[in-house]
Amino acid sequence: FETAIREAKPLGLKGVKLTGGEPLLHPHFTRLLEIVRREELRLIIETNGLLCTPEIAAEIAKSPKRFVSVSIDGTDAATHERIRGVAGSFEASRQAVRNLAAAGNRPQVIFTVMRSNVGQVDAIVRMAEELGAASLKFNVVQPTARGEKLHENQETLSIAGLIELGQHVEQELAPKTRLKLMF
Repeated sequence: FETAIREAKPLGLKGVKLTGGEPLLHPHFTRLLEIVRREELRLIIETNGLLCTPEIAAEIAKSPKRFVSVSIDGTDAATHERIRGVAGSFEASRQAVRNLAAAGNRPQVIFTVMRSNVGQVDAIVRMAEELGAASLKFNVVQPTARGEKLHENQETLSIAGLIELGQHVEQELAPKTRLKLMF
C-alpha cells in the first residue's frame, strides 16, 4: 500500500478509495488510515458499516479530507437483511451512521433501489436524516456480477421507473429535506 502510494503520488494521485468487499475487515485498516493522513490524500470509504465502532469512526474523523458512505438498503430489518443477506446488519449499519456523525464525519447513506425497496424511498430520506447523515445517494443496480442475477429476476427498475423515481426525488423529496440527495 505504502509503495503504491509513493509511486502514484508523482503521477498525480490525490486520493484513495477504500471499498470492498468490506474495507473495515482489513487487518491493518487503521494503519491504512494513518498512511493516507500522512500522505495528505483524500480518503473515501464505502462500507456496510458492520464494523464501524465509535473508535473506528473517530479514527476516520482524524483524516481532514474524508468522505464515508454506509450502505443501507431498506428502512426495516427484513428488507435490508434480505437484500444484504446478513442477519443483524440493519441495526449495525444504522449505528455506523450514528457513530460516524457523532465523531464529526458527514456520512452518506447509499440506498440501492430495487423493486423490493422502492416503496421505502420517502422513508429512507427521513431515516437518513434521523441518523445524522449529510447526504443520501440512490444507487441503480448495474447488470454485472450479483446485479446481473437481479436483472434476470426482474428485481430492478425499468428505465421509465428510474426516471419517474428521479423526478419524485427531485420534485417531492429534495425540497423537504436538509440532506443532499443524489441519483
